[in-house]
Amino acid sequence: MTELVTYKPMTQYNAVFALGTILSFLAGFFLGPIFMPSVTWDWISILGMYVGLPILIASFGYYYGWISKVKVVEYNAPEWDFEPVQLTIDDASKLPKKHNKKNSRLVAQGNYWMFFVPIVILVFISALPVYAYYEDASIIQYSSLMLGLSFAFLFANTIFTGFKSTSNQASSDFTLPLIRETIKLAKIQDSVPGVANIRVVLDKAESGDLAVYRLPRILLRIKGIEAESYVESWTDDLGAITKVLGRLYEKDDNPQIVWWWIAEDRNYRKYVGTSQEGYYVKNPVESNIAFPGVKDTRLVTENSIALIVREYLKFGNESEELRTILKELNAEND
Repeated sequence: MTELVTYKPMTQYNAVFALGTILSFLAGFFLGPIFMPSVTWDWISILGMYVGLPILIASFGYYYGWISKVKVVEYNAPEWDFEPVQLTIDDASKLPKKHNKKNSRLVAQGNYWMFFVPIVILVFISALPVYAYYEDASIIQYSSLMLGLSFAFLFANTIFTGFKSTSNQASSDFTLPLIRETIKLAKIQDSVPGVANIRVVLDKAESGDLAVYRLPRILLRIKGIEAESYVESWTDDLGAITKVLGRLYEKDDNPQIVWWWIAEDRNYRKYVGTSQEGYYVKNPVESNIAFPGVKDTRLVTENSIALIVREYLKFGNESEELRTILKELNAEND
């Protein structure tokens, strides 16, 4: 049976990482002070040593990290069979770190600091000769250590960034979808009156000890009618709520009812039973915002809960707890 993922040895990458960091330190430590200007300013030497060489080191580091990540695995993509899994907000918050650590060779992950730090180091290295020449020549006595450490850190950072941020054959499947914004949305919804529990839902597929995830969304249940209804919400990469589905299950002689809200429409549309002909309904929660938009997460959620609760009460299911929820939501009773 063909292996899903075949890992290649990391020996060469680790050796280049260590050797490159040491050589970069030695280059900065021994060569840097030689070209440090004190009496005269030599543009060719200055640009070559303090601009050209650091850029060359950074470029090689990033390139080698990139090429190592591309070649570190062989991947035979299977036909993944996805099933939804529910996570608490806390578990969902821990998932990225846990998943990325376990699958470091398979995922592409980049943080802001990975790309910002090399720029800061390059500016620092190029600024040293300028400061020594125009402001304080005494800094030259410390330049060996400062330049050695700067060159070494520059190489270590860029080779690490190149490896971590690069995609390979497996990355499209194993890189997690962005769930940070989904978690943020879930925390807002969790504070809305009437929410019994809330879960972050992802579609998950497994093969052996490997797992892939996709399509994050939020599922919440309403107090008192947890088994009769739910609200499902989706967000985008910018944290805006994009669509909401509210469902009240069929019960006895009462048909299933579904409400859809999408950001482009900004109105709830109601579907009764198996009918495909929906119609717009008035938002039950009193608000100065007549048509909630993508940033009105709380208000959109409040309306979805109020619509379900109010419909459930109309079915003749009297409940003081649900009446209280409507009152807390500042929603019309009928």
